[in-house]
Amino acid sequence: MSIDDEILDMRDDLADAVIEALLESGYRDLKAEGYEDFPAPDPVGGHIPDITAKNKKGITFIFEVITKEFFAEQEVADRMKAFAEFGNEKEAQFVVIVPEGEEGFASAFIEDLEIPEDSVEIWEA
Repeated sequence: MSIDDEILDMRDDLADAVIEALLESGYRDLKAEGYEDFPAPDPVGGHIPDITAKNKKGITFIFEVITKEFFAEQEVADRMKAFAEFGNEKEAQFVVIVPEGEEGFASAFIEDLEIPEDSVEIWEA
């Protein structure tokens, strides 16, 4: 399956909005893949997260920005499993961020991957 440019642009716009919201909310040590203004996140389970940051309490968050079109990609499944596992082992929080109205797609995908419900949060943006 090929993700067309319009979908990639929508995903990038969503990532931009997430970065802005995290900065406004006081997250620190923000790292973002593909952004000149931020360092790239460290690999987690062999995969580079879209965004990592620490909240005011010092808890590390791993953010994946995904639209429903990406759920068919095996790479996305592998990444999500690795990030959820890391979160459980390292007391970090894994968050999947989807466009408004796509929480159901994300929830079903996560359930299909047999990722425990308490290993991932879904945020709509």
